[in-house]
Amino acid sequence: MGKLKKKTRNPGVGIDFKKVKHKVGKKLPRAQNDTDTNFKSRSINLPNQAVREDRSNVAVNFQNLTLKELLNQTSHYNDKSRKHSLVGLADLFGRHPEQLRLHASQVLGTLAERIVDGDSSVRSTLRDLLNNSVLPVLGSDVLRPFMPVLMAHVCGAMTHLSLDVRNDALLFLDVMMDHVPQLVLDGFLAPCLAHFCDLFSAAHRSRSIRAQSLSSLTKLLTALTSFLKRAFPEDVTLSTASAGAQATAASGGGAHADMDMGYTTRGVRDAEAAAGPGPSSIRRQVQSLAAYPGMPLGADRMRRPQRPAGDLLRQLDALFRNAAAVTRSGRKQRRKSEGLDTADKNRHKKGRGSVSATETAAAAKGGKGVAAAAAALAAVTTPAAATAAGVGVSAASDAAAAGLLGARTAMAAALAAASDARASALRLVSLLMDCWLECSPTQLAISPELEQATALAMIAAACNNLIERLLLPRQAASGGAGQQHGVWQHGPPPSAEQRLALTQQLHDLVARRVAAHFPAVLPPVKPSPAVVEALVRLNLQSAELLGRFLPLLADSRPHHQPHNFPPAEPGASGNVTLWWVPALVSYYVGALEQGLLLPPAAKTLSDASSAAATVAQGMSAAAADALLMAVSVALGQLDDLAAARLMAAVAHFSARQFPRSGARLACIRMQHSLLRAAVGGRVCLADGAVASWLEPLPKMLWELGGGSPEISSAALLLLLDAARFAAPGSAASEFLSSALQPQLAPLFAVQLPPKAAKAAWAKYTSALASAALSGSGSGLGCASSETSGEVMVLLPGAVSKLPEPVGQLAVDLIYHTGALGAALLKPLAAALSSAALPDPLCLRLLDVVMARLRDAPDPALAASWLLTLFFGPQHGQRVLAPDGADLTASWDRQRALVDTAMMKLGRLGGAAPLLMVLAPQLAALPLAEVATAGARGARLQRYSLVRLCALALGETAGGDRLPAGLMGIVPAAAALCGLEAGVAVALAEAGLNGTAAVLPYSNTFGPVVQLLAERPALAMAVIRHLLALLRQMAQPRVDQAPMACVTLGSLPLHTAALVGLQLAQTLVKLQPVRLVLAASAADRECLASLVKELSEAAHNLPVAAAGTAGSDHAAACGLESQRLLQTVGDLFGNAAAA
Repeated sequence: MGKLKKKTRNPGVGIDFKKVKHKVGKKLPRAQNDTDTNFKSRSINLPNQAVREDRSNVAVNFQNLTLKELLNQTSHYNDKSRKHSLVGLADLFGRHPEQLRLHASQVLGTLAERIVDGDSSVRSTLRDLLNNSVLPVLGSDVLRPFMPVLMAHVCGAMTHLSLDVRNDALLFLDVMMDHVPQLVLDGFLAPCLAHFCDLFSAAHRSRSIRAQSLSSLTKLLTALTSFLKRAFPEDVTLSTASAGAQATAASGGGAHADMDMGYTTRGVRDAEAAAGPGPSSIRRQVQSLAAYPGMPLGADRMRRPQRPAGDLLRQLDALFRNAAAVTRSGRKQRRKSEGLDTADKNRHKKGRGSVSATETAAAAKGGKGVAAAAAALAAVTTPAAATAAGVGVSAASDAAAAGLLGARTAMAAALAAASDARASALRLVSLLMDCWLECSPTQLAISPELEQATALAMIAAACNNLIERLLLPRQAASGGAGQQHGVWQHGPPPSAEQRLALTQQLHDLVARRVAAHFPAVLPPVKPSPAVVEALVRLNLQSAELLGRFLPLLADSRPHHQPHNFPPAEPGASGNVTLWWVPALVSYYVGALEQGLLLPPAAKTLSDASSAAATVAQGMSAAAADALLMAVSVALGQLDDLAAARLMAAVAHFSARQFPRSGARLACIRMQHSLLRAAVGGRVCLADGAVASWLEPLPKMLWELGGGSPEISSAALLLLLDAARFAAPGSAASEFLSSALQPQLAPLFAVQLPPKAAKAAWAKYTSALASAALSGSGSGLGCASSETSGEVMVLLPGAVSKLPEPVGQLAVDLIYHTGALGAALLKPLAAALSSAALPDPLCLRLLDVVMARLRDAPDPALAASWLLTLFFGPQHGQRVLAPDGADLTASWDRQRALVDTAMMKLGRLGGAAPLLMVLAPQLAALPLAEVATAGARGARLQRYSLVRLCALALGETAGGDRLPAGLMGIVPAAAALCGLEAGVAVALAEAGLNGTAAVLPYSNTFGPVVQLLAERPALAMAVIRHLLALLRQMAQPRVDQAPMACVTLGSLPLHTAALVGLQLAQTLVKLQPVRLVLAASAADRECLASLVKELSEAAHNLPVAAAGTAGSDHAAACGLESQRLLQTVGDLFGNAAAA
């Protein structure tokens, strides 16, 4: 029986105050109301405040802080202080930019440390500071010495432990590429690509769930795409003429090389030849020294060139192997090498410390590391190429040494892979293909997402860029070293075997994965427009990527056999099966014929098909350009059947495009590139293919007018090259001369029927009346004397609206279309006789026509055209446009046209035969009538006749070869021609100086002087006609109007008389005329009599009707007559003058 627990008593019950026991030696407790009198004191340091200091002579920002103070605050422990210091630096550099230039080293070194700052706002502010205030002010020349420091921090940030810092590092790289892309590429292309490899590697992307997300991958792909676009920009020429005229660059020596179809691009910069120090710069130096022992070490101050390159390489190799020996894989490899069994059973395992020869060969099949990339590039060398390079290939390590990297040991290959842009590019492509699988491309056919489709499209675009610019760069047609595009330009170019082997490896790595999901189709459920656009980009990039491996198809057959011939000898590409080629061709055909860039999935509903049709209608110019460029490349590699199928699709696609669309421009450029490729023998075109391309172009040019010079230039270049390369007598040449040439006439001018003259004349007179009312017009009185019957309505063609260089293409096209027909010559004569074309283009057109007239099938056609050009009735008409614009050519333009045509008559047999042919028509013209003096058309006709006769007499010197019907017309025409020329010069001088000055004889009477120099016997006849004109002036008829008494035709009376006296004096002074007169006394007496009668006729001119100006001119005529008499007396004796 247990004990009962004693009930305890509650001690607190019933107690109001607890008794405190005091013990000896213990302090008493404090009371609750006791006051603590203890205190502590500390010193307060108050420095001088910057806002209160006077810093008027110091460069400060808005906070009155100097550069040193702001730079010190950038390393403050407080995030906001660091951010505010960067804002203050931006303000300081905006106020005092010289401070940045003076302290660039200190500023850049301090700012570079903030690239890896832990606060996102600080990094963002730093980007703004660099982008807006620092990099634009310093420039590339100042930044060059500091690039290693800046890029070291940027590359370090790309491999930072923090995901946010890594993402922002890509933004910093974009800032550097925006301002100094050349400096980044010159020394840091390979390190940047290597760090991109690290960012895409599984080790970095598996650090967190966030890093493995699709959004993080999209950010990395966006940064990579931006970097590649800036690193390798496409240099497309602004002028379509130069873009279209580019020759198609074909495969340099083998059928498997790429074709450059007319698109001008800039070569890739060679990063491995740069001398600037950067990440892995020592390895780059070692590799460059191993490949080129004679090259200098460069300008890197950290390198020591005293040590030979070979010793340095061997020492690094030994250190590398010693470090690898302590690892597990290194010990295994060492035991295997020391044992009897030399087979490497662990060759498929990735060693982390050693790069053996067997591992090098195995890593080329799918490894992602540095050694794998080195082995991949080293394994593309054949024994023949290695032997030619002087390197033995007995062992696997020697095979690696003979690779593209130029390294002689496995370690050197690994070092080269870390610093070589090509090795990094190959590794990056492999990593991108891993990312391709992560994006689940099989899901695209069911329920595609925007982020997923965008990521896949960017992966394909990045692979395209890397393969085109670094791994398989396009080569120049000559194939010489140093002329290729890409990083090969400073090193030895890859051989055909190397290029083929690398293409096969890339096909196994890329094409097999991409082709499995090509093309992306429109899912059954209609997606959003953004998703559709992303899927279209994915298809275009995938098609371009697959097209890069079509050279493997051409290499599988002998080069001397046609495309559709089966391969007779299994070559290196015999192991590669291009099973995706039919799908690629079908996609191209569907996109061109139906516009289906995103074809609908099989057995889909009607809404998906309608969505695909909607996509087909909205093909952009960029999509059409990319599609046609890929098709043009594929045409050179496919068999004849597939090529013919694509050609038909291209023709169908071109016919569906609008004239002003960018797709039409891309189609014309693609056709032009195919034409140039066919001329070079690289593409076989059907007989009617080119004709089908050219037939709609003239109509398109007419519809375009001057609205789209770029498209017009591309079309004219296509026409010009097709005409240039057409063989004489071929079907193409017949098509150009018979079908195409007449269609070119409306491009220059169209002469409208006479019934259109009334409406054009009404608009013209209305415009003149409006100008007269506003006080800016002075030609109404001149126009009032004309009628609508004297008007020719001309519709200017498209050539007159185009820029002059483009118009010259149209003019040159005429020359290559064969002999000119009447359907083209008539509009050309109308265009030349008007001001529809610019003066330089008009003279060029005349030169082309004169060169082609000698090939005219009928000589009468050429003579008729020249008669129209020199003596046609259109010269006396006012040329108007349908809207009333005045297109009448000026006298200077018409004279220049006649002079140029006269100089070209030698091509047609000379002026004398032409004059004999045209004599009957010229005799019927009113060239000697005084009433037509000064008229626009008659003046040009007389000028042309005098020039033509002078040239004809010059060709037959010593004989009277003028036709009999022109013997009485030529002297009278020469006299009137001289009067008209002299009056024009006198009136021009009077308009400038107020009075008719002494005329410059040598320039004024040029055609008449040239005629009399060739035939001096005509001088007396010309002077007789001058006398008759002066007598007609002095004795007007009774029935003449008062106004007619002071004019000679359209020429002022006294001015014409003064010019006639000066013309007679000029003729008398001519050396050939003086010799003829000196030989005949009768001619001297006749000349004296004529001169005397000229003087009397000049004194008998009516003065009263002419007014004050006429009195002045009459006095001038008297002085000129006395001068004439004195000249004759001095030359032929006083008896003649008496």
